[in-house]
Amino acid sequence: MTQPTSYRSSPRRCGIIIPVYNSSRHLGELLHGIAAVQTSLSGWELPVLIIDDGSNPPLPPQRYAGLRVIQQRHEHNRGKGAALKQGFAYFLQDPQVQAVLTLDGDMQHPPQFIPQFLEAYEAGRGEVIVGHRHRDYRVMPLHRILSNWLTSRIISRMTGQHIPDSQCGFRLISRAALAQVDVRENRFHLESEFLIRCGWKKIPVGFVAIPTIYNGAPSAIRHLPDTLNFVAVVFKLSLERIKGHV
Repeated sequence: MTQPTSYRSSPRRCGIIIPVYNSSRHLGELLHGIAAVQTSLSGWELPVLIIDDGSNPPLPPQRYAGLRVIQQRHEHNRGKGAALKQGFAYFLQDPQVQAVLTLDGDMQHPPQFIPQFLEAYEAGRGEVIVGHRHRDYRVMPLHRILSNWLTSRIISRMTGQHIPDSQCGFRLISRAALAQVDVRENRFHLESEFLIRCGWKKIPVGFVAIPTIYNGAPSAIRHLPDTLNFVAVVFKLSLERIKGHV
């Protein structure tokens, strides 16, 4: 079993990355939840990086007692992948950051589950820990169920690892995994690309069960165009591997 990368200096830090684009309604609730976790959490510090990906109007300054909140902004929308890559680069500059957590800002990723991700990582269940939602048609729209099932099957076959939920953006990624994986996509398909590249590099991926939540927030996903874009990303990555450029 792979053991998590060890950093003995205290405190250990897990940087939280929250990309936001024209959706700040739940940010206060999300920061409140993270602050509650930080208060009860032993052995980890949770600095929060909010990346405003070109929201119009710009996201107001976010502060919350008990949390270190950093805020950065893109003047124009560059995509979720670009925001995540900026967050990865930011936290890799801090030698005390042992891992990062990625959460959406709409409360579909309940912050009270953060300790389960940290526990799974500390237990050596993976260098990457991904949220696994139950595909419940009473909560998750049918097109999302079908899309998640299909992309998860494809990515599982490509990587040789069982990936039950490839589309969940609630993830813990170790510093070691970030250093090994060079992602290039700028839109939300970066999340699929990351899992594929992890599989090819034999980086173990674990999973934590989380609830399926859809709160009516608008989605940036365009079903047919983004399905075609996913196929294009898979084709491009497959060509890279054939040519030995992975």
